[in-house]
Amino acid sequence: ATLRASAPMRPTIQALRALQELDQEIFRLRSELRRMPEERAQRRAQIDTAIARKEDALTRSRELRTRIKEIEDETTIQRQRVRKVEHEASTSRSDMALLAAYQHQIRTLKRGISGAEEEGLALVEQVEAAEADVERMKGEIAAAEEVYLAFSANIDRELAAAASRLAELENERARRLSSEVTPEALSLYERLLTAREGVALAELEGRICQACYMELPTNRYVRVARGSELVQCPSCDRILFIRD
Repeated sequence: ATLRASAPMRPTIQALRALQELDQEIFRLRSELRRMPEERAQRRAQIDTAIARKEDALTRSRELRTRIKEIEDETTIQRQRVRKVEHEASTSRSDMALLAAYQHQIRTLKRGISGAEEEGLALVEQVEAAEADVERMKGEIAAAEEVYLAFSANIDRELAAAASRLAELENERARRLSSEVTPEALSLYERLLTAREGVALAELEGRICQACYMELPTNRYVRVARGSELVQCPSCDRILFIRD
């Protein structure tokens, strides 16, 4: 595609090249102004995720301790029950059937106590591991928070500097806009600027586009060399120019 004009396009190309010098830096700064807050948000999210994991581990530890206390209370009651049954058995020695029933009940109670104690010991190990994880995560989170505060402060400084520089460049860009650039040429340029990530123009070396490295047909190269129209690369669409 080409944009034709009745007047030679060399002054237009020169004006667009002058704009391109600024626009590449403007595009970079705008990209940085988007990237830096996103990076800060990502780091904050990583810390928040770590905090959530720590809170989950802490909740799990508390739940385990609650269960351990329940087991301790249950085994205390069961031991009291064993003592009571043992006392009842000691007063029933003459009734062998009743004594056998008491002894069976005692064995059952003691097996229950033993199983509960084993469960309790296993839970104690889990609590200790969970609490060790919590303490480790607390240390890691504290260190990450310290790094994040310094990083965030640096981001604030960089954002302020980038915003200030961007304002300067945009003011300079407004000054560089000249009558040499027609509304049609400017519209094409700015469309390509957005589509091609800040690079709307491409230099030709020989017949090779220096943006996409495609070789141009001879007739298109000749049209660029004449400078009577804006000629776009058939591959990447950028406006082509030959350096003076």
